[in-house]
Amino acid sequence: MSRNGLSRRAFLKTTALSTLGLTLAACAAPQIGPQSASSGGETADQAATEVRWHHRLGGWQVYAERIAAFEEAHPGTKIVVEEFPAGSAEYGPKIVSLVASGLIGDATWLAIGSGSFQFLAQNNALAPLDDLISADNTGFTLDEYYPRAVEALSLDGSVLALPELAHATHDCFFFNRDLLEAEGIEIPGQDWTLNDLLDIAVSLTTDDRFGYLPATGDYDATRIHTLPYGGELLSEDGTTSLIDSDSVKEGVRWVHSLFYDTNAAPTPQQMPQQSAGGGGLQQMFLAQTLASFQSGGWNLSIKNVVEDAFAWDMILMAKGPAGVRGGHLNVDGEAVTAQSENKDLAYEFCKYLTDFEAGVGIGLEIGLAARPDVYEDPRITENPHLVLLGQSTAEAAAHINPANLRKQEMQTTVRAIFDPLWVGDAQPDDAFFEQASQTFQEFLDKPRE
Repeated sequence: MSRNGLSRRAFLKTTALSTLGLTLAACAAPQIGPQSASSGGETADQAATEVRWHHRLGGWQVYAERIAAFEEAHPGTKIVVEEFPAGSAEYGPKIVSLVASGLIGDATWLAIGSGSFQFLAQNNALAPLDDLISADNTGFTLDEYYPRAVEALSLDGSVLALPELAHATHDCFFFNRDLLEAEGIEIPGQDWTLNDLLDIAVSLTTDDRFGYLPATGDYDATRIHTLPYGGELLSEDGTTSLIDSDSVKEGVRWVHSLFYDTNAAPTPQQMPQQSAGGGGLQQMFLAQTLASFQSGGWNLSIKNVVEDAFAWDMILMAKGPAGVRGGHLNVDGEAVTAQSENKDLAYEFCKYLTDFEAGVGIGLEIGLAARPDVYEDPRITENPHLVLLGQSTAEAAAHINPANLRKQEMQTTVRAIFDPLWVGDAQPDDAFFEQASQTFQEFLDKPRE
């Protein structure tokens, strides 16, 4: 697809979305107009240049500081904040609807995990940054970020966004330290294996307690189990299903056995208060009816749930036969929009949102960073959990896009394929994997949107 503008098909599609996007934009947080984040009392100054920034609802605490720093360094410039829901199913179409109607702002947040980056990129909503970076004489370099994070936000040879945060998915093992010590179980070291994990899970399982809950669900939560066995769900070029490979079967069957052979893991039916926010997991962990679970660094917030109820801890996941933990990279970024009339300023603002101080601020809040230097800062290194997250990001496997760039749809497609295994409606026999691979291939054969 040409980068010079929306194709006729994309324009017709996004025009249909524009009514919904603009209606919601008028009813919710985003507003088109002089909503400066600054408190400097200059909102009436008509000479001020506005840089409109779209981002997901909420955001990191450090944003206010970086906006203030940018406005101070660029007198007469104001950042206008416009918020949208984060998921690709909502965020991407809203931004593209603004493109189609000519109302797009200057900069936008996006993410590869949810698919908003892929959706915006293929709909020509993003400006390539290569020329801006080449002309930058401030000493800025892409080497400040993890190389794979930059690669993940590039498409067809062009850098389309600067990395704001990065993380390996689901490669953390959270556990009740008190329970392990009470059972005389030694805390695992860096090179523990899936066999060690299985032994611990079984040892911690009793009549009224499950030993371990693995991550299950979408593509990311499935790939985490196949990589330790050397298996990929799709080919490196994103065109071919590999679900029927022996290494994928091994990884998936290992997880299935936790639910239905050893009974060390609670099935979805045994989990209370199922929700996307993980309420059931947290409830069981707090009640000590679940001794350990697999998740990502974002779940360090479990400290706010447990508080002083018991001692808990986190280490990196066990390694599989392939010698890896299975973590793979997801990245959030900040991009300049293709239609922006203030591309230079928008690019500079994206640098402020992804610089060292922004990285440390986000790292202190959630533990995730797209820059190696963040994990060398004393404010970060004093927390051993954050040090481990830096290690996991550095170790993470590269992100693989489906060639059709339908990442959000891939997430839900993989979930639909494998969910019957986790609820007990299917068995991981060869026939299951053959059919699963055919279904996945049908998705991969779809064209770009």
